Amino acid sequence: MRSRIFFLAIISFWLIMNYLLWRSQWDTQSRIGSAVPVEVVWERILTAPDSSSLDIYDHDKKVGICHWIANVGNSPLASNKILEDDYAPDGLAEQVTGYSLTFEGNATLSNSNRIRFEASLNLSTNRTWRDFHLHVSMRPTVWDIRAAAATEKVVLKVEDHGLSWQKTLSFSDLRDPQTLWAGLGGTAALGLLAGTGLTPSKESLSWLAGSMKLQAHEDWMQFGHSKARAYRLETVFLGRHIYLFTSRVGEVLWVIFPEDITLRNEAFEHF
Repeated sequence: MRSRIFFLAIISFWLIMNYLLWRSQWDTQSRIGSAVPVEVVWERILTAPDSSSLDIYDHDKKVGICHWIANVGNSPLASNKILEDDYAPDGLAEQVTGYSLTFEGNATLSNSNRIRFEASLNLSTNRTWRDFHLHVSMRPTVWDIRAAAATEKVVLKVEDHGLSWQKTLSFSDLRDPQTLWAGLGGTAALGLLAGTGLTPSKESLSWLAGSMKLQAHEDWMQFGHSKARAYRLETVFLGRHIYLFTSRVGEVLWVIFPEDITLRNEAFEHF
């Protein structure tokens, strides 16, 4: 009798554990594709513990590399160092003073020209931007753009064939595209845009900004024969879809741009 009871107990335990395992897997599968708040994914990206090293592909041809780095101000994450409890000063309290994002790399264009770029964005503790810097170099031309929220100014500097010019614009200038393009390139720039059908207007820029809405969902990423849960951010720009996949801790895994341009995490290089 005892052996039968023991046998039934083992069978019952096995059935219960398999049922719980099946239910957990089913619940996970049922959440895949479900929407999540964009703020949740944004928080993971800003506080990602590791940087993301990415390869740039044009279709299936590797054309460059880039790095995505997120730092938290006044935190061990900012220097990628974790203080040991034995060495941490008594009473030391971490206080986040802001966030920063850096995106840098280089790529080959048209099988000859090589473009180098570096962009940085600093944010306050409430995620509002403080300043932005973009530096792009493609010999013999260099573009440098700096913007500050406090002064509401944008400084554009261009160097080309040994000559350079600089222009400072206010945010109000940016809201009036006709004045902006006229100031940067005069009537020639406006004529060129008109010829391509891309002449900007306040209405078109307002529609464009309003149409770019981010959505976030849970998803899977395939690593060889294995799968990993991920977040998927997506938006539509000029009728084209853009997708960004991140790990659960905010590491950038894969970015898909129009015209089959992709950024792929180095972790996928051997798959």
